[in-house]
Amino acid sequence: MSLTIDVWFDYLCPFSVMTGKVIDDTGLAQDHAVRWRPYELHPEGIPASGKKDYPQGVWENSVVPMADRLGVPFGKAPAGPLPRTHLAMYGHAFAWRHGAGHAYDTAVFDAYFHHGQNIADLDTLAALAADTGLDPWHFRSWTDSPEAAAHHQATQDQARRTHRIHTVPTLVIGSWRTEGVPDAARLRRAVNTLHARSRVPA
Repeated sequence: MSLTIDVWFDYLCPFSVMTGKVIDDTGLAQDHAVRWRPYELHPEGIPASGKKDYPQGVWENSVVPMADRLGVPFGKAPAGPLPRTHLAMYGHAFAWRHGAGHAYDTAVFDAYFHHGQNIADLDTLAALAADTGLDPWHFRSWTDSPEAAAHHQATQDQARRTHRIHTVPTLVIGSWRTEGVPDAARLRRAVNTLHARSRVPA
């Protein structure tokens, strides 16, 4: 029986990128469904701390060392204020509905972390969507619509109220839950245990 691995993420979170690498390295996606679920860390545009960029020392002391251990290439921290990611998340819903979700998510992450692009800009997002094979006109039409905004708000409310999400990455697999970048061996054990339980006759 296949399990569903739910992963809440934000495009401005480098640890979300690393979580994707861990999941890829485990090979779990070959046998189980991985559902990437956007969660906007700063829906008001500014963190509660009032600081508009990555906290001093976090990138050099936490992000880069962990990324190096996992084999994820990260350079310097993105310059400028942290972007709002709601429009990119509207696009996420469109991309997954049209079979290009993984390619789109990868393109948005790369645009932000490796190419210094503004992922809060609709023109930038439409160009990224086109690069992944999506129709840019239909992408733009959805992303700029009230329906997209309502859908996003509903997913954020559900994440907070139903799933008690308050940080990313957060992984939930059945009754198992962890926050932060998971350890690959621990993730495999959790999945194997849950999978074995699901096969035991009631």
